[in-house]
Amino acid sequence: MCRFQHVPVEGDEKFCVETVTRFIKNPMCIQKASAVFTGYYQNNPPGVYFSMPVLLTLLWALLKAGFVSDVFSVLGVSLSHKIVPSYEFLLALFNFVREKGLTGSVPELMQLTFKMVSAGLVLSLDCLDCVKNTPDFQQTVHSNSPGKHKLSTSPPFPEYLNLAQSIVEIELCTKQEDWRRMGKVFRSICQSSQHPNQVEQISGRIVIALLSESKDKLSLPFAAFAETVCQNEGEDNLIWSFLGRIGVSLMLRYYKTHQWAKGRRVVEVLSISKVNYSTLKGLFGNEDGASRCCLITVATELFLLSGSVEGALNTLQENKWFLSSCSWPCEPADLDSRSRVLMRLAEKTSHRDTLEVLCNLPGIKEPNDLVDISRYSPLFNSHLRVCVDRQILPVASDTVDFMLSQNVAVDHAVLQTLLHKLGKQNLWLRAREVFRHSLSVGYYPGVSAPPGFMALIVPWRLGEVELALAFEMFITVNATIILQLSETTTSCLSITLKR
Repeated sequence: MCRFQHVPVEGDEKFCVETVTRFIKNPMCIQKASAVFTGYYQNNPPGVYFSMPVLLTLLWALLKAGFVSDVFSVLGVSLSHKIVPSYEFLLALFNFVREKGLTGSVPELMQLTFKMVSAGLVLSLDCLDCVKNTPDFQQTVHSNSPGKHKLSTSPPFPEYLNLAQSIVEIELCTKQEDWRRMGKVFRSICQSSQHPNQVEQISGRIVIALLSESKDKLSLPFAAFAETVCQNEGEDNLIWSFLGRIGVSLMLRYYKTHQWAKGRRVVEVLSISKVNYSTLKGLFGNEDGASRCCLITVATELFLLSGSVEGALNTLQENKWFLSSCSWPCEPADLDSRSRVLMRLAEKTSHRDTLEVLCNLPGIKEPNDLVDISRYSPLFNSHLRVCVDRQILPVASDTVDFMLSQNVAVDHAVLQTLLHKLGKQNLWLRAREVFRHSLSVGYYPGVSAPPGFMALIVPWRLGEVELALAFEMFITVNATIILQLSETTTSCLSITLKR
């Protein structure tokens, strides 16, 4: 055993390349050339003296000499630095393994192929078809006869190759802007792959492809892609799930880059495809923090900012105004964002829709320690004032009822005006309901008419309709006693106006 490693050290790249070149020329030293190359580049990145022709010459020499394991070692080291050989060499390597019947090398060859494609190796579809359809390789996969190499530790050969082919096809579809073809490739991957993490990796590539600049600036690649994916009814959950995740990533990206119209169309496509995107996550690490509340808010805002108030409202209604739950918690920032979007939406909707929007502000229906609903009082009172001024009295009455039931302070002057207008328009049933509700929560502390007590005291500030409602209430609660009084009784009703 020699005490020297016989491997160039850091900084000796020029010496390494020269040595490898010299050893390649000597058939007795080819394996030593492989050892020198892998020994140096395992620990050092390629520098100015790295030579792609030397690498290819080394690979061809090793393959010609039949040193497949050394070929794999050199490829493994070069791939760690994202350096790939030509597809001609890969095809020759496949052919060599096939011709020599090296079935035990198939799993490692498949892993290397996948890494090459992931690192950017562009393969021709003819090359892939040639490899995939080789009978010996198909036999290797399907054979269970004794003595055959078991592939239990690695995915089967066709799946790896199909995956590599799919990556290549996706790249070709991107260059050709053939989004429908990409949809077919995606569906094929989902149907054939047994490994969701591989589908996730492919889906990430598809997102990047769909975000690429296309010749038609107005088109949405995702629309044609999703339409093709959803052609067959009853697809398995994996297809819908990853289609939704692709859509979520696109939606968040378009939102971040202020491409409101494209983001809105992504949401529309997902809704048409009946994909419940709000329960899904994006495909990239920086999207994991998006809660369900956040996704619904983003989708709503995409409609709002692209000019579709109806679309924004429908998005919230379809998702039942969801905020949070034990399964889908949200952050304080999510609640703030929802409040901001709802306030902006409330300014643009009809009076009835505005009330629905305000009723679903965070903290209103589901009390939350993080939200102080008293800050919503000006919003509700402003809406109430507009409804009263514009004679939208049914909506104004519903607004007051909701405010009173949720302990949101009502502007007393606007309440009086509402009751006055309800009375003048002979809407007495509604006027009674509003007055009774207001009285029960303390808005008329000076008005008191307990049953059986024949006296009513009313404060001077009551308006004409409020006085009429108070008198009616006074007579109604004492109706039983009044009907039982004889004509000769000296008892009477007493009404005192307090100045």
